Amino acid sequence: MEQYGNFGPLIGVIYLSNTHCKFMIFSTKNAEVLTFHELKLKQIVHNAGWLEYDPNEIWKHTQECIEVAYKNLVILEISPHDIIALGICNMRGTTVMWDKETGNVLHNAIGWTDCRCTSMLKTLLNNVKQNVDYLRPLCGLPLSTCFSALKIKWLIENVTAVKEALERDTLCFGNLDSWIMWNLTGSETCGVHSTDVTNAQYTGLMNIHTMQWDKQLCNFYKIPMQILPQIRSNSEIFGYVIEGPLNNTPIASCIGDQPAALLGQLSLKVGQNVCSIDDSCFLLLNTGEELIESENGLLSIVSYKLGPKAKACHALEGAISNAGSTVQWLKEGLKINTEINSNDNVVEVLNTFLGESSMISSSCSSSILNAECGLAARRSEITFVPAFHGLYAPYWRYDARGIILGLTSQTTAENVTQAAYEATGFQIHEVLEAFKRDTPTWNWKDIKERLIFGGDYAENTSFVQFIADIVGFVLERPQTTAPCALGAMIAAGITMKVLDKNYAQIAYVPPSDAISPTTTPNRRALLYKRWEYAVKKCLSWNNYETFEEDIALFAQRERDTNLPIRRSLPGSIFLTSAFVFLIVAKFLNNK
Repeated sequence: MEQYGNFGPLIGVIYLSNTHCKFMIFSTKNAEVLTFHELKLKQIVHNAGWLEYDPNEIWKHTQECIEVAYKNLVILEISPHDIIALGICNMRGTTVMWDKETGNVLHNAIGWTDCRCTSMLKTLLNNVKQNVDYLRPLCGLPLSTCFSALKIKWLIENVTAVKEALERDTLCFGNLDSWIMWNLTGSETCGVHSTDVTNAQYTGLMNIHTMQWDKQLCNFYKIPMQILPQIRSNSEIFGYVIEGPLNNTPIASCIGDQPAALLGQLSLKVGQNVCSIDDSCFLLLNTGEELIESENGLLSIVSYKLGPKAKACHALEGAISNAGSTVQWLKEGLKINTEINSNDNVVEVLNTFLGESSMISSSCSSSILNAECGLAARRSEITFVPAFHGLYAPYWRYDARGIILGLTSQTTAENVTQAAYEATGFQIHEVLEAFKRDTPTWNWKDIKERLIFGGDYAENTSFVQFIADIVGFVLERPQTTAPCALGAMIAAGITMKVLDKNYAQIAYVPPSDAISPTTTPNRRALLYKRWEYAVKKCLSWNNYETFEEDIALFAQRERDTNLPIRRSLPGSIFLTSAFVFLIVAKFLNNK
């Protein structure tokens, strides 16, 4: 490394998240981010539940971010010639269609959370007798609108320009990684049309066992295989940049954002897990070289394959569609102030369950919660299930809808915000329990109940504290800048042979803080029961079959004020009679 400057070889990473385009330049010596530039992506919403991006804007933003970061290096008196490679990290599932001869985009990119394909999904589920796991043995994924396959199908069937390009055999499909790579390497002149295993799997068209496009899956969705990019590993030379400040620089890695976070958080051992919380939330459990086929609503994924000849590592993944976006909805949609003032004593009690509130909350039953528990109970009155466009893991119910239960005239905006924070914790808890059910042979007693936490909303300590209280885990928060981008940098460094996983585990470990749960198991169990009840209502919000029965039951409870007493009579009679029989038996025995 003598030919390089003080920071050693440098690697640049293009990182495309749900909201921003970034270009970050890392030192391979210690994973320090020397400089970066970011631009916000415009989200285009034509209808409720739809989400689009302009691919041309994304490409222009990428170019601008590279140019500004390059100039920043010069200003810092760091040689930009020390940049030896590029990596690409992107949100998976966002779908782009373009013409390979003209380079023209044929439609806006459809975001991974877009649910315009719901009617298509409903038809497919009817054809397979509502078996959401019909294709899981082949691709490791349930049938859902969040993967690329249905978006491709929708574009082919509904966009004239896409149909015409398909007839001319000039149609190209790709996630954002393929689109950016194609443009970096020369576009219509000599662009490389490739992707990696993690992005390919999220299309729903890749065979999880062969890690190649699967004819049976493509036939199921009626998608022609010739429009798909070539699948490659995460660590290899994909091509070289043409033009711009980084002309002739190799593209040495490509990886989806959540698998990259697993790599970037250095959760490389079997049993380690990581949670990324941004607008959405993802949990990954490292299963090593073992591919575990989930039976509990999780995704069985390729987490990374660090070289063409390297063995693939796998993970179980739980995808939660609404996390930070729930808080954003409260802020922008309902105009609620979502800031929590930790200096307010009342809020502090509600937030952390410390001191007396913790003891009271563990001993109070639900029937006397409001009457005697005071402020400690106020936060638990509201249960919020943010299923705005369905629930993902572990339910995979596209027809679920959001619900708020427990509203009273005393409910405040702060209570609703707290319930929104808790909702993410409840969903994380459900995924963690599914991890355990999918790994029955693992000795979970030897696996520490710690969860590595990252993402934009991980910086909100109040948010994270609520999640820790609900989950009951210690949340470990490494001070890593963009772990997703760091994962792409590590993959590129392995390609360029300037580092390996062992070096990364030694040199890249950041300082971290830990946030411990401050509530009691009894309190946690009570809150979770309410969550389960709310989810059931959320899943059957438009099911009126039991409506009359529910109304009758509720009416009976209101009329019969002695119902709790009557319910206790059978138990009381049993205890009394058992005591009498015991005395009689003892008397007869003496006789």
